[in-house]
Amino acid sequence: MGMVFDAIGIVLILTSLPLAYGLLRIVRNDESMQFATFLGERTTMFAFIGLIVMLVVPYGAFTILPLFVVLSFASPAGRLDWAEYRNPRLLAIALVLLILGTSGFIPTETPRSPEAWGDPFATENPYAPAWPASEQYTWVFVEPLNPTNFEVVQSLVLRTPHQHNPFLQVESSLWISSLLGLQESRMRQAIDLVDERIPIRIDSEAFRLDQKGDAQQHTFRPNSGNIDLNVWVFDCFTTSGTDIDGTRVGEVVVVGQSSWGGTVELLVVVRPFFHDGLTTDPFAESIVHAWLDV
Repeated sequence: MGMVFDAIGIVLILTSLPLAYGLLRIVRNDESMQFATFLGERTTMFAFIGLIVMLVVPYGAFTILPLFVVLSFASPAGRLDWAEYRNPRLLAIALVLLILGTSGFIPTETPRSPEAWGDPFATENPYAPAWPASEQYTWVFVEPLNPTNFEVVQSLVLRTPHQHNPFLQVESSLWISSLLGLQESRMRQAIDLVDERIPIRIDSEAFRLDQKGDAQQHTFRPNSGNIDLNVWVFDCFTTSGTDIDGTRVGEVVVVGQSSWGGTVELLVVVRPFFHDGLTTDPFAESIVHAWLDV
């Protein structure tokens, strides 16, 4: 069903202009109105091309929509066209944004679940926002000989309504999640699980993630073959204590794989600050390898 859901999202976006035309024609009761010119001479054609290009360029809607608006105001003739066709254009832009937002509710496939990991500790995240749609599995791995060495692992599939292509899709998704505060919401479940296992109290409503430098490209070597992926590493601080700068309680590793259709797959590994792997396996390669082999 994943490909069907992805196709529905693309079709919805491409029908936004015909829908705007149909609504405007009904409201104005103007049967002579032509689709090719209802946004202005050649503007409808350029807008439709823009929607198609939006499906294939990095950052998708965040690249094309601002660019389209800026270019349409760039010349005196363009500004005159805006004066004449303002209402149809505003309606078209509003419908595109509405449909983009609505497509974010389209369900996703189930996340990757390596057989060796066993059944997930949780298959739902009560803190995950309803938009954009996502599915998440969570595991807790504890070393039998050293219980203080534990990891909270989250495998998730996230709908990306702003972008339907794989070019910088992981980067744009993490940027938007950080911008809207969605990243912290999804992390709360993992923080609660860490809180149960370390001596420092962590309030899942009072923590922050500080990225440790830029993302680094790393070559992972799973059984399926070498794969180059960007890796994001964050320090996790609890901010509920007396230290105004927060207390470092752990580290978070994030990797992802992009795809066509409007979904991205992410793997999140959370480890406490005293975990041996922070120095011996900073990118959690053993876990990433198992995830990539699925």
